[in-house]
Amino acid sequence: MARYASRKEAFFGVGLMCYIFAGIPFFLFVAVMSIWMASDIYNPWRNRDILYANLSLSALIIPLLWCVISYINKRCRIAKILSVIKSDESYDPAPENEIREMHSSAYFGIDTKRGTMLYIRLFNKKEIDIFGFNINNWRHCELTGTNKLRFYINSTEVPFIDIQHRRAWLLYEKICVMRNQQYHYPYHFPGYVEHNTERLSEKMGFKMLPC
Repeated sequence: MARYASRKEAFFGVGLMCYIFAGIPFFLFVAVMSIWMASDIYNPWRNRDILYANLSLSALIIPLLWCVISYINKRCRIAKILSVIKSDESYDPAPENEIREMHSSAYFGIDTKRGTMLYIRLFNKKEIDIFGFNINNWRHCELTGTNKLRFYINSTEVPFIDIQHRRAWLLYEKICVMRNQQYHYPYHFPGYVEHNTERLSEKMGFKMLPC
């Protein structure tokens, strides 16, 4: 993706990886051992072991709940955006032509019947990218491996966008077929997306990043 992570986002990413690969095994080990030792009622340090067990379980459960809540919130925000943009005339893709990244911060869909595509990425609660495409207003796309689709677009601020998904290869093949089709557009779909995005930004309180 052409957007660069801020220092805060990079620090958060490093911290998250450290927690996943080091923190979770450590807290899980401490929790299991503390529960095992606290099960002995004659253990003179039983109260201390119970405290360690509770703290370790909290260190495991609280981040997990935060991830679940964050995931649900992102899905809801994307659903609200789609409910405004989707229509029978311009963009109404089949479910198999929509993909979301694992952490649900990005969405990409193609409407093979109407020749339109939509890309959404949530960076945080206040910043978002939304792009609408017809078959002509982008340069080209490429597939890396089988799960990464890169879309080169007509923007100096965002020259390309990426999305990763196990079905990216299938959408890539369909896009290549769409490129050779003739579509009739009742109105300018990218402009339609931009207009609705402006209304959404006021209603939902987010800011569109410059494109």
